Amino acid sequence: MGTYLELNYLKDLQGEFSSIEFDGEQPEPHIYVAAGELLPLMRLLREGAAFSFDRMGNITAVDYREYIEMVYMLYSRGFDKWVTVKCRLDREKPVAESMTQVWPGTEFEEREIYDLMGVEFLHHPDLRRILMPDNYTAHPLRKDFVPLQPKIEGGVLTWHRQKSSS
Repeated sequence: MGTYLELNYLKDLQGEFSSIEFDGEQPEPHIYVAAGELLPLMRLLREGAAFSFDRMGNITAVDYREYIEMVYMLYSRGFDKWVTVKCRLDREKPVAESMTQVWPGTEFEEREIYDLMGVEFLHHPDLRRILMPDNYTAHPLRKDFVPLQPKIEGGVLTWHRQKSSS
């Protein structure tokens, strides 16, 4: 089951990465990091001998209306420890480095987040829609999502915003 990464390690990380924040009063404080420091932090958490977070347990994105937040839950089998890393992204153009550079198995989950939330993952080996049609321009898990209407034009299925009924 494992325990959460101890506060002293989080303080050490904060000394190495200027943007890191966490609430030390929480029993399981999450690490918050700026998008520019996300990849270097994740590399350290994976490759650093003091951490060895060799398993990406979960990746998701949350729409808070003002911003999109990426959430990464990491596990170290060697130390039986968990840590959660969060990163805020610009809602209008959410962009983050792909974690496939560190954990190749994240490819599918990043494609799903790209498709349903609209987060672009830089350096992803195959970033394309996985559930919605390729020419679908909306992202169904966003809070402002309005379903697009299908229409066949010239034998091709296209998608359009719904016309207002008022």
